[in-house]
Amino acid sequence: MPMLCILFPLQCSSSCPISAFTAQVANTLDASTMFRRNNMSLRLLKAHLFKVGAEFLKSTLCGVLERIRDAVERDAERGLLLELDTERLTPKDDLQRNLIAMQAHVAAVIEEIRNKVGEVPKNMCALFHQLRLLSEARFPNSGLRVVAGLFIVRFMAPAIQAPQQHGLMEHPPSPPVIRAFRLLAEVLRAIGLDQRFAARSPLECVNVLVESQSRNMRKVLVAVSDSKDDSWQHSDPKLVKVLEKDVPDLLRVIVNKMEIIERHAYLQEQQHEELRGSFLRLRAAVADLTYSASYSSGVGSRYGGAALAGNPYDPAYDPGLTSPS
Repeated sequence: MPMLCILFPLQCSSSCPISAFTAQVANTLDASTMFRRNNMSLRLLKAHLFKVGAEFLKSTLCGVLERIRDAVERDAERGLLLELDTERLTPKDDLQRNLIAMQAHVAAVIEEIRNKVGEVPKNMCALFHQLRLLSEARFPNSGLRVVAGLFIVRFMAPAIQAPQQHGLMEHPPSPPVIRAFRLLAEVLRAIGLDQRFAARSPLECVNVLVESQSRNMRKVLVAVSDSKDDSWQHSDPKLVKVLEKDVPDLLRVIVNKMEIIERHAYLQEQQHEELRGSFLRLRAAVADLTYSASYSSGVGSRYGGAALAGNPYDPAYDPGLTSPS
């Protein structure tokens, strides 16, 4: 059980999330691409956040998503869809009206997050604070964007895009609502990362909305990553409870990681054998050339042949014995 607590911290242990943050920062060349690859460290971080922040997600998003769902369904009954993609608009759709509606929905979600910042678990805030410090140390002025890459892009947006999967809705939403939630999550990702959609792209019209909400989003990111309370880090890891239903998923993650390590070890062994074979072939070729050149020119009969280099792959190899006598 202690092994499980170290590898899969749910509430108290901080070694694994901090190590995952360090791995993400160390293996990233550009701050804008952090948390883009779904590697092992990111999977552990997401699992930790969704376990620790499940209650925060429910208290923050359930109410506002239900109101957005009701509004979208009322419009759908009148034949009006909340669509922002210019390539998917129908003659009935009013792009300007949809932009105004989406702006209201985005503002409602961001305002709800701002009001519930105080309910974010302390360990999550402390982890975001550590992530901000680590990213700023390597990529100056990138702390908030990196925090947004985890808190908004990998935590809040997936819950908005698939509310039933994260326990925010009991029944699956209708297709118009699913599309509206998907667009809402996409806009929130752009606002969190402070990125603009490319010119002439289907969602270029959303850039005005992104610019209008960037300041409010910045306040949210500062609030969730400004906590310096690290008292939770000193809790006893043995007190962490691992639910029985989580053990199969955890074991699957461990097995996958072991398979990856085994595969890497096998590839390294294969490369070692290839290098050994190349060395032996090269050594034999040099020996043949040395023999042919020395005896064809008569040098070997007067000065003798030079000692051949020893084989470093031979367990009995001694570098001191390879010097000429």
